[in-house]
Amino acid sequence: MSNQPFGERQRFTIHTGLQRIAELCARLGNPQRQFRSIHIAGTNGKGSTAALIAGALQAQGWKVGLFTSPHLIDYRERFRINGRKISPEDLARISAVVKTQIDLIEETHSEYGPFTQFEAAAALGFCYFAQERVDYGVIEVGLGGRLDATNILVPEICVITPIGHDHLERLGPSLIDVAREKAGIIKTDVPVAASVQLPEVEQVLRAAAAELKAPYHSLADVSWQPLRWDLEGGELIFPALGGAPFKIQLIGRHQLANAATALLALKVLQDGGLKLDLQLVHRGMAECRWPGRLEVVSREPLAILDGAHNREGFLALAHTLRSLTEERFTFVLGLSANREVEIIDPLLPLARQVFAVESQNSRNGVIPAAELTEYVRSRGILAECAELAQVPALLKSFGPVCVCGSLYLIGDVQALIMGGDEGNRPTKA
Repeated sequence: MSNQPFGERQRFTIHTGLQRIAELCARLGNPQRQFRSIHIAGTNGKGSTAALIAGALQAQGWKVGLFTSPHLIDYRERFRINGRKISPEDLARISAVVKTQIDLIEETHSEYGPFTQFEAAAALGFCYFAQERVDYGVIEVGLGGRLDATNILVPEICVITPIGHDHLERLGPSLIDVAREKAGIIKTDVPVAASVQLPEVEQVLRAAAAELKAPYHSLADVSWQPLRWDLEGGELIFPALGGAPFKIQLIGRHQLANAATALLALKVLQDGGLKLDLQLVHRGMAECRWPGRLEVVSREPLAILDGAHNREGFLALAHTLRSLTEERFTFVLGLSANREVEIIDPLLPLARQVFAVESQNSRNGVIPAAELTEYVRSRGILAECAELAQVPALLKSFGPVCVCGSLYLIGDVQALIMGGDEGNRPTKA
């Protein structure tokens, strides 16, 4: 049985706005105001950056909540305190409280429209963190920013990771439109820490911050240096927080940039009065793990799982794989139905062959494996369809191997590798 308490609810609704979540949280005692929060939006790197910030704060001795989405195997992954998932008992109890209030609001305020899965999840997370009296809640935006259910927060800092072309169908049509939606998390007088952005995105973010008198700090204006990265992780220097190199376990040049963004956010918080022990920041960054993002599940043969699922993600993945080895990869690839097949093009020059598979859990449906196979073959590369159950054997039989295309697919494969009947786990809200 699924442990997702709000799985029957819609993922989206035509009634946009923050009225529903604001009313719900008010009836729940405004739990989102009962802890200090760090709010993170962006297209790529949100989860990694959130995990790195949470790890650094936790290492200081604080109690730190981390709210992210989607989950890979277990819905409880979305709600963590100091790295531990919410207990099944707390999940059931708090969900029941949230559901009672949702039902009451839907009965008395039909004009608001129905609550979505993500609104319910956000309220659940806020209640859990308030109940457990966390010192900090590191909160990842679900989709966009301006109208996202998490945007009733008034955080200590807003963090914006690289903004790209994902979800143009909901946030677009242009990249500037996407940037405006993500900039919607910026609050009056609340500092912003932003990753390096495309020029047109940077312009939108700076303008939004200036209008709200929010101090704007860009990684583009900071002296930092990537030193190295390999299968063991990476190192970077961030002089504003001392001269010693910071080590991370996360793999890839882009993860060093995510780490630098996390350090920039911590530096801005420190300048605002947060006391940081730098030695403990080093420890927290070094201990941080973030599964499903360039995750090495085997060295011999090399097998990597990566949640790349959009244009920028595939470009970063291709760059990383090219840097790891000169060998060509066997790709196990599956895409959600709302993707364009062409986004896989950066990977194809690195491909020896492709096995096309279909996730069992994609909320949006999937691109048929036969269609993916046909596209890859049209580019002159060996391709065939495979069943999901075959993937663990493929990981052992072909090296190097990379599984990618969807976080749903990564969750499916992790469940198969770990064993147990996780195939029908709940899906992304």
